[in-house]
Amino acid sequence: MWKKAKVIPGFNINSFGAVILSQTKASSLTGKLFSGQTIDLAGCAHIPIKKGKVSYTEMLSSLPSGTDMVHRGMAGHEESINIANEGVVGGGTYAKKPFDLSLPLFIHKPKSRVLLSTSPDPFTVREYMIGFQLIKAKGGIISMNLPSVYVRPQTSRHVDEEQFEYYQKCLEAERDSTEFTRDEDIFDLADGNNETTAIFASKEGEDWRPRIKDLHSIVLVNDAVGRILNGFMKADMVEATTISNPDFHKKVMAIEVFTTSSGEGKLFQEYLSRMTKRAHKLGLIDDGSRILTLADVSKLMNSPEYQEVQRKYKTNGQTMILSFVPKSIPIASEELLKYALHRIESNPEKELASSFNELRM
Repeated sequence: MWKKAKVIPGFNINSFGAVILSQTKASSLTGKLFSGQTIDLAGCAHIPIKKGKVSYTEMLSSLPSGTDMVHRGMAGHEESINIANEGVVGGGTYAKKPFDLSLPLFIHKPKSRVLLSTSPDPFTVREYMIGFQLIKAKGGIISMNLPSVYVRPQTSRHVDEEQFEYYQKCLEAERDSTEFTRDEDIFDLADGNNETTAIFASKEGEDWRPRIKDLHSIVLVNDAVGRILNGFMKADMVEATTISNPDFHKKVMAIEVFTTSSGEGKLFQEYLSRMTKRAHKLGLIDDGSRILTLADVSKLMNSPEYQEVQRKYKTNGQTMILSFVPKSIPIASEELLKYALHRIESNPEKELASSFNELRM
């Protein structure tokens, strides 16, 4: 689906990625990737690295905070190596998963290549970092700016009730047709899900994955206690290597949707109207506004003008969120594009990016 990013000829990685690879300690995966070659760290001296044995509390407390920052815990080092090698989040084996935009399905069984779990709370990523490693564990935590496009399960379940009700009926039908008797409620699962789910595409050929410039830092963890030993020995201390990204900056705008459903015609317009009314009742959108659809998002993310202003500007304040537009703006229209561009140009916290090259990473 997606092509690998090319940065440094011969290695296909940038400086930040090279440092990540140098710190993953020779794993079998690294050996396969580089076949005994030495990673060239020339030009990487400006990248800060901090190593030490620290407690989980100290490590997680040191992660960047803010309403426009999210974190992802990763079991093992494979995902970290893929980020370093390809320059994007969601590469490697993750990109080989099925294409499925069903948010309820992803909450229940997270196996889609176009949805990715992140958390606004750094203290929730520990379990994801350990994963199913039983004895000794290693892993990583990436901290990054809000994804270009995202949805929050806790919000979506209240706005797109139809999608969640349909999935719940599927769960009940599956339960009734098998000997599996445990009741599962997708609404309860969504209520307990505080994640910020990144959306990587609305259709084949799109690529909205986070790039290196979106990553604030990565923490590589070694010698952590796995699930089995966790109950028998002191499990609080780990070997942590924090690699900060000097090229990180916050994007000037991110897009939040309240549904991953899409469609056309009168029935979808009625569906959209119901979701908009719920969002307004919940205080998520202003009066006289409508929620965004994936068609709206596709219009913006595929627009050269929108991408140009995203490259042109950054912010040292808060990334602004586009989650609704006036009802008078048609879906996926030029008026939508003009509205988004006006919002960006009117943002008093925007700054010119220091280098267009850094934004193309």
